[in-house]
Amino acid sequence: MRFIKKLYKKHHFNIQFILLCILAGVGSACFSEITEYCVKLSMIIFNKIGYGVLLFTPIIFVITIILLKKFFPYAGGSGLPQGYAIDVFENDVLNNTYSIRTMIGKVILTAMGMIGGASLGREGPTIQICASIFSSIKKITIEKKRFLIRIGSGVGVATAFNAPLGGIMFAFEEYIHKRNSNTTTFLLLGIAISGYITVMLTGDYTYMGNVNNSSLYYSGLVIPFSICAGLLCGLIGALFTWIVVFISVGRNSRFCIWRKSNALTSALFFGFLAACLGVLTNGSSFGNGAVQTSFFLSGNVSAPWYYGIAKAIGVILSVAAGVPGGYFSTSLSIGLGLMSNMHDLLPILPLQQFYLLGMVGFLSAITEAPITAVIMIISIVSDTQHFLIPLTLTSIISSAVAAKFGDSVYHQQVLMYIDKSKYHLTKVE
Repeated sequence: MRFIKKLYKKHHFNIQFILLCILAGVGSACFSEITEYCVKLSMIIFNKIGYGVLLFTPIIFVITIILLKKFFPYAGGSGLPQGYAIDVFENDVLNNTYSIRTMIGKVILTAMGMIGGASLGREGPTIQICASIFSSIKKITIEKKRFLIRIGSGVGVATAFNAPLGGIMFAFEEYIHKRNSNTTTFLLLGIAISGYITVMLTGDYTYMGNVNNSSLYYSGLVIPFSICAGLLCGLIGALFTWIVVFISVGRNSRFCIWRKSNALTSALFFGFLAACLGVLTNGSSFGNGAVQTSFFLSGNVSAPWYYGIAKAIGVILSVAAGVPGGYFSTSLSIGLGLMSNMHDLLPILPLQQFYLLGMVGFLSAITEAPITAVIMIISIVSDTQHFLIPLTLTSIISSAVAAKFGDSVYHQQVLMYIDKSKYHLTKVE
């Protein structure tokens, strides 16, 4: 017994870390199941009550905001932008942002938003949830807590998408800029253990389905069209980013000031508009679109002309309502819908090629993380590795175009949580 106590005392941090990896895997799997059930429940409710959703959605949104303001004030937003500010946060803010209470609030509020029909997903919230689990180790320095939050964020991405490589690259490209062997080891270990637990509980799956690799052949038009897709996605992604930032961050705009000072009225109004959009699109605007997008992509089926537009407007209305949730995955649906429209106009390449280029291009545009976008696509859509060159070209161009108009949507949204004078401290020069 004495030997065991001595061994634990010597390696207590490593032992606690492994236990937290297991807990994060369980937590991510449970959150995934909860949100999937909520999306299904949302559609069941929509199909049963019909136009009653025009009353149901605004009420759910208002209740969600009441709970957010009164009980879980640090559980708002996507969950991803907060990670950029962990070196800037005061200790009490950091501890509250990544706490068990906030984690519970994130689960409840995200689930409620999905039931209500918000066009948001679980990926950003999963990042904050996993980071909160990793930061729960007691009696550690604030520097080590920040280190664990970064590790937890990478684990969150990996488990949310069942994409270990995507989680590793996202953590390195976005959160962990000062790398060493110790950091790499902990990140790989965290993703390996948590990812394994998640897969054991939810099953091994490809998040966005698969494609017929015979349709991904190279032709003389692949590269020129990859360039065009990058330019188009970059421009539209920049516009989407500007709108989302304007309604969520614009402190000097009268609209944003009104929205934040009239949170319940805003939730009621934009919730009603989100419900109207859902009625007009027969529910296509609800949720993050993962199931629908996988269906269109895997089945090589044309998406409705309004699909990408509906998802984009749905995100904007949900963010304006103040409902917590992410749009990392929703951006893939928007990109797919955008390029489905392009294919209708110019069917010069197979439909699945359009879809993949749109998904990687739009994700790259809003994140400005082109390497992460490429690795994410080849991780969550099976049999796409040999289409790497067109995906990479589109991703790089889209990110570069969007960057001409400002930072990524997530990096700009960090201003929701910190003062503008500290903004430059969240960036790596």
